[in-house]
Amino acid sequence: MTVPLADARVVLIHGRKPTSHSIVWDLLAGLRAQGIRVQTWQDAPDLSPAVFADADLIVLRSVHPATADLARAGAPPGAAWCNPPGATTVVADRVETWRRLRAAGLPVPSARVVHDPRAVAAIAADGPVVVKTPLGSRGEGVAILERGEGRQIGGQGPWLVQDRVPGDGWDRKLFVVGRYVQGTLRRWPARSLTEKLGRPLHLDAELAALALAAGGVFGLCDYGVDVIYGPGGPVIVDVNALPGFKGVPGALDLLVDHLLGHLAGRKPCA
Repeated sequence: MTVPLADARVVLIHGRKPTSHSIVWDLLAGLRAQGIRVQTWQDAPDLSPAVFADADLIVLRSVHPATADLARAGAPPGAAWCNPPGATTVVADRVETWRRLRAAGLPVPSARVVHDPRAVAAIAADGPVVVKTPLGSRGEGVAILERGEGRQIGGQGPWLVQDRVPGDGWDRKLFVVGRYVQGTLRRWPARSLTEKLGRPLHLDAELAALALAAGGVFGLCDYGVDVIYGPGGPVIVDVNALPGFKGVPGALDLLVDHLLGHLAGRKPCA
């Protein structure tokens, strides 16, 4: 579907309100500078299907699976998506994300899915683990337990209990726009804006191919892949739909052009 920019309407739904330093605010301004009508809402249980009724492009940013389903139901026929609602639903669920990456043969930490918090402590008795609730973002719902640590785990199960991957203390944050991949090195957890911006990462062919392969598992367009380098090489620890692209040079122009490609009827994710 090709839409004249002057008549185009883009609807963007945030899973959580972007921080003041998020690229999203500049992205909205960039689209509006093209004469596009852009409306944005916060993900909420009372979000109305009417929000999507005449949208030409729907942009979903790490929304709750129920919101992705609502968007699918309320969207007009022929509306473009970034990211598709099915892909957004899956990567919002850490358990299902891990399962699908593993099934695709991509490197992920060894892990178990448990429903009883006592089982979490039993697993941690044998070695350090990372415990994740199915839903959560920006580190929410993630706990690190040292060997033998038996403290109570919060949140609603099931829990994904991953073996801790011994790394070098740096996360490789891989950011993908269509087929274009960039990356930054970031300490985890990042405690300041400077640490969140990270530092440039020189991407080799292996990391770039890994990022594209991860997106292909879910059918994502614009996304992030978090990688830790372990003793056996890179390991994927998280995938996010349309992240903030902090510290990525040129990301704004890439994102604006990518979304314009959707409106122009191109296939920018192919």
